[in-house]
Amino acid sequence: MRQSMMKLFGDREDPRIRIRETYWPDAADPQAAAIHWAVAAIRARGLDPKDPRDGIAAVAALRAAKPELTLKTAAFLARSAGNSA
Repeated sequence: MRQSMMKLFGDREDPRIRIRETYWPDAADPQAAAIHWAVAAIRARGLDPKDPRDGIAAVAALRAAKPELTLKTAAFLARSAGNSA
């Protein structure tokens, strides 16, 4: 319920906290695990994480692969994937 309300009214939570607490809580380094996953998910759709022209499509690919991602967290991961790939 909380997550759907955040999607409805906007998301003010730091995406790094959401990654750590919600999406990859068991990983030794949740942010690194999330970025590694994001790079793989973006590439699986035939997109280049480093190409800024693929930015919106990369966010869409991440949300398609993990629908519970908020837009803010998906955008953060897409940018981070582009910086690390």
